[in-house]
Amino acid sequence: MGRFYTPYVQPRRGALVGDAVYFTVRRGNAIVKYDLGKDRLSMIDPPQHCLVHGIAVTAVENYTSLGFTCIQDSTLHTWSRKGDTEETAEWVQYRVIELEKTIPVTNPEDERSVVGFAEGVGVIFVCSGAGLFMIKLNSGQVKKVDEPGEYFSVLPYMSFYLPKTGNGGGHDATDLLHST
Repeated sequence: MGRFYTPYVQPRRGALVGDAVYFTVRRGNAIVKYDLGKDRLSMIDPPQHCLVHGIAVTAVENYTSLGFTCIQDSTLHTWSRKGDTEETAEWVQYRVIELEKTIPVTNPEDERSVVGFAEGVGVIFVCSGAGLFMIKLNSGQVKKVDEPGEYFSVLPYMSFYLPKTGNGGGHDATDLLHST
């Protein structure tokens, strides 16, 4: 790493689970936990087998548990943190998806990388030299959603709402969809 290397919080989407916000640090994929209620900062080690680039922390199980996703070789691994207390919590692997046949690589040196997730719907985004792909974790279904490019952090747009005002101004989403 060099003697001048400084760990930093990765500029990627974090996860909100209960009263805590989680982010990853770009040195061994350590996870920073900031407990909003206790105003306390702590570190969590990632699953032992996920010391690779291209990871995501997520909220799983109705936002009650911390999730972790990574790719090793050609396999997507998803983990969930289980335990009654911070001291007894451990990572439990809950899904493994083989990507070899579903997400192509255009160059043997190409790497697949986790670049984002859609909160609340169980979707992970993975990029390769062949494009950007969406994976539904409950079914393993894969869909190409964009062409090849430089992807670092995908923040999917899920929905919107523009409230109507009492004076007749403003529109709701239905009005906008019908007018376009």
